[in-house]
Amino acid sequence: MALRLRVAMLVLAVTAGAAQSAASKDRGIAGTYELLICKGPCAFSERGNVLRTGVIVLFDRAMKRKDVDRIDSAYHDFKNDPPKACYTLTYPNRQTSGVTSWTLEGKTLSFTLMRSKDSLYSVRVERKGDLLSGVGNFWSAAPPPGFIPDTIVGRRLGPADIAACKAGGTPKE
Repeated sequence: MALRLRVAMLVLAVTAGAAQSAASKDRGIAGTYELLICKGPCAFSERGNVLRTGVIVLFDRAMKRKDVDRIDSAYHDFKNDPPKACYTLTYPNRQTSGVTSWTLEGKTLSFTLMRSKDSLYSVRVERKGDLLSGVGNFWSAAPPPGFIPDTIVGRRLGPADIAACKAGGTPKE
């Protein structure tokens, strides 16, 4: 009887350790991610359809007001929509930076990029470990005719690094 109890305790300890190890491999959502925004198929190995690139930094809590003011002084909705992320987008002829909030429902991450008074660009991606994949949609009072959602892919570069969020900023790897 004592032997069975010892074996059962050993099995329980090994199982608990394996579950804890599997859980510790998931670093959580916070981190610095490289993004590709594409028309059509999109991959880091084949960039032919890339419209623009970006970096988004997801924090596990609301950003400090001084950091928000430095990155996006036009952002004022702290009470209803506290920013928990910052981003830099690179177009062929310019860069832009901003702050945004994000939500995670199951494995679906949602956030907004490029917000103005009458338009926004929303992103919904599935999270699979350190990779993101999904779509981006343009919303406007006068949406472009025939708009087809963009393809979005992303990959985690490392921990959350606010230095990646200023125009011209480069993430630390």
